[in-house]
Amino acid sequence: LVMSFQKLEGISSVSFVGLKNYQRLITDSHVTASVLNSIYFTIGIVVVNVTVPLLLAVVLNNRATPCRNAFRSALYLPALTSIIVAGIFFRLFFGSGDGTPLNRLMQVFSLPPKAWLFDTVPTGIFVLVITSTWRWLGTNIIYFLCGLQGIPLELYEAADIDGANTWQRLRHVTLPGLRPILVFVVTVLTYGGLRMFGESYVLWANGTTPGDVGMTFVLYIYRTAFTRFQSGYAAAMSTALFFLLILINLVYIKALKIGKEA
Repeated sequence: LVMSFQKLEGISSVSFVGLKNYQRLITDSHVTASVLNSIYFTIGIVVVNVTVPLLLAVVLNNRATPCRNAFRSALYLPALTSIIVAGIFFRLFFGSGDGTPLNRLMQVFSLPPKAWLFDTVPTGIFVLVITSTWRWLGTNIIYFLCGLQGIPLELYEAADIDGANTWQRLRHVTLPGLRPILVFVVTVLTYGGLRMFGESYVLWANGTTPGDVGMTFVLYIYRTAFTRFQSGYAAAMSTALFFLLILINLVYIKALKIGKEA
């Protein structure tokens, strides 16, 4: 916070600049682009990493599902993988050359190859969401499985007696029973999305994102501090992010009624 009001040149040269770093935030086009990228990415992972793990958890929680324990283990394994390994793999998979795996697959369906990591902002966000989902999917499935196993079977039996179909059981029994887990997962995904750095840094080698494609706010903070050595300005961005997260937290507490009796 103190550093955000300073201009640092080298190690020992420090001067007070007041609100100039914060004024620069308003006019910096890279800040706008990186914040929008972070918001789009956060929305994407919240939507995907709530719906897909929830549906998979419901399937894996069903005793009629064959080999469900094996599927649980297989889906959780990516969570144990290093972000460096995962990032390099997806960088090669979504490569821009005609011989990359995804572009070869597209050619099978007579689709033109794409430079996924260097094309447009939507394609860059799409790759980030896919990479993050691959890593976080198994963890979120475990969360939802724990929540599902805490729902009394008597509620489902009562719903069956009342003639409820699958969708009605999901809507009126499963989702209300999973409310605490849903609140937790959405909150963690939101914070994870807004502070995402590793995937973007590795997918674009050393975070060199062309035309701000794939550049998140935290990546821009890193580049400002450790590439341009503008530590005061980076501190101002970090402080702004800190207060943004506090604001989102307050909104969540109010909207989701956290801490209040249901």
